[in-house]
Amino acid sequence: MKKSVSIAAAVLTMSSTAALAQSAKFTAAWADDKVDLAEATINVTPEGSVVAYEEIMGTIHVPQQKELLIGVSGVANIVTFTEAKGRNGGFTSEAEAEGIMSLEVRVLPEGMDANCGGDAPDSAVIAAPGDLTFASRKQTLSVTVDLDVVDTAADTCTDPADEEYLNPGDCLASYLDIEGDVTVALGLDTTAAHHFNFVAPDLRQGTYDVAACFTGDANVSVTEEEVGDNKSRAYVAIADRMLTVQEVRAVNSDFVIEVD
Repeated sequence: MKKSVSIAAAVLTMSSTAALAQSAKFTAAWADDKVDLAEATINVTPEGSVVAYEEIMGTIHVPQQKELLIGVSGVANIVTFTEAKGRNGGFTSEAEAEGIMSLEVRVLPEGMDANCGGDAPDSAVIAAPGDLTFASRKQTLSVTVDLDVVDTAADTCTDPADEEYLNPGDCLASYLDIEGDVTVALGLDTTAAHHFNFVAPDLRQGTYDVAACFTGDANVSVTEEEVGDNKSRAYVAIADRMLTVQEVRAVNSDFVIEVD
């Protein structure tokens, strides 16, 4: 469920949304549901739906040549699962899973679609420092099996006079290849809260929508040397998230922020 609030002169006003947007120096929007952003699987039953992005948006009025100080927080959930099987003989079997959540903040004239699922509109301002990795994990699992199993029953050289051997005293042993395969699996499911600050500099006077665009990406791969049923899964979701926007004025070009 998405919610928002605007504050004028640090006092919460119970006026209409339009009045708040026109007078506010601070606005915030938040949501507490969980949204699936991306999922990819190989030989693993998928779970959950997949969407490309999630947007959370606030609206604020900006006087001439002001900056916006924008904070974005979110609870990122990344799941990676890899399973690799190896047969004897020195073959390397590998499974890899990667989950990435990126974040970009777009400042647009009020009422314009932020198009979080694609390129930003021409009139949008991309808040500095631009698109960034909000959370990620890459997991690689490799299995190599190269074993010799000694058949000790064939070791019969206990009697130097044994005519079976040309070199009495030498011990002979036979070796057997291991049958079947070795399976190794690793699954990680992590949830963590993250925060990042953005700045939209030197905006013209007007009312702006500020959109935080969360985008998920999931990548999986497996090798199929000797064994063709390795498994890999990556899943990315965003849970509780919040956008805060404050009208400020930077005191120099390095954007050291002072709050009016």
